[in-house]
This record gives sequence, C-alpha cells and structure tokens, in this order.
Amino acid sequence: MIKKAVLLKLYGYIKDSNGKIALSWVASAVAAAIGIFIPYLVGKSIDLIVEPGQVDMESLIRNLILMIALIIVSSLFQLAMNRLNYMITYDTIYKIRNDAYGKIRKLPVSYIDKTSAGGIQSMIISDLETAGDGLLLFMNQFINGVVSIILTLVIMIMIDLRIALFVFIFTPVSFLVSYFIASRSFSSFKKQSTIRSKQTSYISEMTHNFRLIHVFHTQNLICEGFDKINEDYRKTSTKATFLSSITNPSSRFVNSLIYAGVALIGSLRVVGAFLTVGSLTSLFSYASQFMKPFNDLSSVYTELSDAFACLDRVFRFLSEDEMSEDLTKDLGAPWKKDEELEIEFLDVSFSYNKKDPVLEHISFKIPSGCSCAIVGPTGCGKTTLINLLMRFYEPDDGQILINGKDIKDIPRNSLRRYIGVVTQDTWFRNGPIMDNIKFGKPDLSDEEAVAVSKRSGADSFIRKLPGRYDERIDSARDDISEGQRQLLGITRAMASDRAILILDEATSSVDILTEVKIQRAVKELLEDRTSLIIAHRLSTIRDADMIVVMERGKISEIGDHRQLLKKKGFYSKLYEAGMGGTDES
Repeated sequence: MIKKAVLLKLYGYIKDSNGKIALSWVASAVAAAIGIFIPYLVGKSIDLIVEPGQVDMESLIRNLILMIALIIVSSLFQLAMNRLNYMITYDTIYKIRNDAYGKIRKLPVSYIDKTSAGGIQSMIISDLETAGDGLLLFMNQFINGVVSIILTLVIMIMIDLRIALFVFIFTPVSFLVSYFIASRSFSSFKKQSTIRSKQTSYISEMTHNFRLIHVFHTQNLICEGFDKINEDYRKTSTKATFLSSITNPSSRFVNSLIYAGVALIGSLRVVGAFLTVGSLTSLFSYASQFMKPFNDLSSVYTELSDAFACLDRVFRFLSEDEMSEDLTKDLGAPWKKDEELEIEFLDVSFSYNKKDPVLEHISFKIPSGCSCAIVGPTGCGKTTLINLLMRFYEPDDGQILINGKDIKDIPRNSLRRYIGVVTQDTWFRNGPIMDNIKFGKPDLSDEEAVAVSKRSGADSFIRKLPGRYDERIDSARDDISEGQRQLLGITRAMASDRAILILDEATSSVDILTEVKIQRAVKELLEDRTSLIIAHRLSTIRDADMIVVMERGKISEIGDHRQLLKKKGFYSKLYEAGMGGTDES
C-alpha cells in the first residue's frame, strides 16, 4: 500500500509546481477531449460511404480535414503536457536529491559510522531515479485517463445506452483485477529496493578493497557473498516483476471479453436497425478507449508501487535525527586570529553504547603551543579523544575546553576552522593536486601552495608526475604510494595553517627515509601550534612536549619521554617492547 505519510511528504516538494501542474492538467484534458471526438467523425464518415445512394464526397473530405486538424492540435497539447510533466517531475526529484545529499552533512558521525556508504549512494541515485520514472508516468497518464473515461462514457451513452451500460459495468472488473495484483507487488518492490542498496554497497566495498582480497586469496569467498545477495535480488525481483507483469495480460483478457460482448450486442443492434455501421465502428473505438485508461492506470499503480517504495526509504533517511546544531550556523571567530589556544579535557567520559565505556573520567591539559602525544594499546580510546575534540561525538559527561570555552557552545563550523587534521587513511578529492593542497584554504595562491610543498618534501615527487601540480588525483589512484599520500596530507595541513593540529597515525605508512625527509617539516608544522599526536613511531612520540599514556579508557601516566621512562611504568614497558603506542581501529 502507498503510505499517506509518503504522499504528504511528496506533496511538500511538489506544491511549488502547482501552477505548472494546473497547466499540465488543462493540456492533458484538452488533448484527451480532442482525441475522443475523432472516432465519432470516423463513424460518421463510414456512414457517408456505406449508406445507399451517392457518396457525399464533400462531407467526407470535410470530415477528413477536420480529423487531421484535430490530430495535430491534440498532438500539440500532448507535447505541451509532456514538457510540463518532465519539468515538474525532474524539478521535484532534483529537490529531493539535493535534500538527501545535504542531509549527509547534517547527520551525526554515529549514523554514518553504522550505515553503508553504498546504501546511501544507491538511495540517492537509483531509488530517486526509479521514483522519478513512476511519478512521470503518473503525471502523463492520470488526468488523460480520467478525462478519457468520462468523455468516452458520455459519447457512448449518446450513441447507444445499452452498449454504454454493458461497457461501464464490466470494464471496472479489469481495473479491480489489476489493482488486486499490483497491491500485492508493493512489498516485493520495497524488498527489492533494500536488496539493491545492499548489492550496490557490497560491490562498492569489494571494488575498493580488491587488492586486499587478492592478497588474502578470498576471491571465492567474496564471490559467494555476492552470489547470495544476487540470488536474493533475483528471487525478489522475479516475484515483483511477475506480479506486475501479469497485470496487463489479466486486464487484457477481461477487456477482450468485453470487446466480444460489444461486438455481439452491436451486431444485433445493427441488424435490428437500431445502430448504423458507422456508429458501431465508433462504439468499438470508444469501448477500446474506455478500457485503455483502466489498463494504463493499473500499470501506473504498479510503477507507483515501486516508486513509493523507493520514496519511503528516501524520506525515512531524510527524517533521521540530525546533529543538535546546524553546521551552516556561524557565530564568527570564537578566538582572536593570533590567539594561542589551550586545550583541556575536564573529567570526560564517553561510550559508543551505554554498556561499554570507552573513556572514563579523562582529565588533562595541553598548554598553548605544546605538542601532546597520546599513546596506548589498541582500543584504549586514543582516536575517541580526537573524535570528541572535533565534535564528531559529544561526551557523555565532562567538558572539553579551549581557552576556557566549552566547545559545546561553539558551532562545529567555527570550531573546525581552527583545527587541521592529518589522518592515516588520507582522502583526496577527485581533481588536480593543486586543488587538493588548497582544500583547507581555497584562497591560497599557487606560489604559496608550491612553497608549502617544498617545505613538506612533497614537491620532489609531484614534479615527477606527468601533469605536476595539475595532475589529477583521487583516493583510489594506485600509482601513488601510501607514503606519498601522507606527504600530500601533511602538505595540505601545513597549507591550511590551523592553530590546532591533529596527527592521527600520520606517518604510519611512511618509510624510514621518507620519515626522515619530513621530520623537519613536521617539526616546523608543529612549532607554536597546540597539537595532539597519535603515533606508533617512537621518534614522533619522543619529541613531544608531553605524553599522555592511556590504558583501558583511563589515563595511567602523564609526562615527557624522559620522565615516563624513569617512572618504569606502563609507558616504559611499551617503549622497551619497541611499540611506543599502536594503531587504533
């Protein structure tokens, strides 16, 4: 069944096109009305030929010219209706797709973390494409069909009441049969949409990680997983398609019986001199035209079932809870441009789910201009601290302060203007290297961007590329190494010139020679900046002004490298084991 809530939400998007809808309906009604008059002229013309005596050529030619003129006028109104319907439909889908894409940036990171990227992609592209096709078919068929049914019935009654009543009584049976079948297909189309989304997500994930799949030789396992999803899709699609495909044959079978009845009754009426041959010919056409809209409307309902199943999924996505504040909100600069920033975690506790706390009563302060390394075993909460500082998540308890201001009171847009991030998995926008370097600071000049690249050491490999700084790059490009990607990530962070810097395993994939090459640039980058560093390279940790050692979501030690080694505590054990902190998933 088509949900009332989905209809209301759809109307919210389509109501701005009410004027165009009215024009479309008028054009559709006129085109249908003109088309209905043509069979009447055909019947009259036949009577001019078959009646005994001289053929009235003058009237016959006049009718022929009038029919040609009506066909042309009807086609023009039909063209206008189609044009308007295309505009209405695609304007509506354009708005919904824009809102769906815009919704992504308003959702909390917790939702994105738990939702397949391929599923969202399938919904925004494939589901809305299907919804647009169904809506367009409805716009093209509905008013035309309703007008055709009413006018055809009126003219049939004028020609012969008995045949008109026969057609009127039995034709709705065809519609009821179609409606019964189509209503059963809705749930199948809805399930098909869900599986299609899962399939898209699976293909996207496996394509992105095909190297890892080959490394572990799991191709067969991956193919089996896809085969299972594909089999589910085949079964569901087969059921949905079968149900929708028998709609038309079923209605045509009923229509053929009605058509045979019209032929039988009409022939008897002609023999009894109650009808002319021309009138019977017109009635055949009108019987067919009267039944056709019912067939079309049943097909429309089938398509709408699929379309509304997709729209239901999209609107449920649009109704997901958003972050507590609008990311576009901007209260201006919370701190002065050259103000030194101090970060303080004050009794912070957090859990992704209430049963398993990740952080418990975390308290420490990073003085302005100080570099702070966060170390500890996997799962101790290092990356979670970064997520809280960036406001991807909110603490369950406690406060995070920057220069004494609780970051909860600062809009995310404003806060993140002061924070630069270099992550282990570096993402690049599909475009020139120059644009990616200037991603965090678009007003940077090309000369300044090149200067930053030279400082970071990225310039040397960029100049070896065919297009140099104009070379296009994206996250999936294979001929650029992980180390080079991270060099570019560090270059981008240096170019953004943020007061707070976060290095999240930023040199984990850099070889020793490359690391040595960028150490000087990293030191320059960190100079006079408040920074948090999550790293397992001892050289990075050793140079930090302070080190926070975490264990099972709590702070076990705080100090610099020398102080912590003297304590002979957990950090000393990590250091002696040659770990110095590990990756955190």
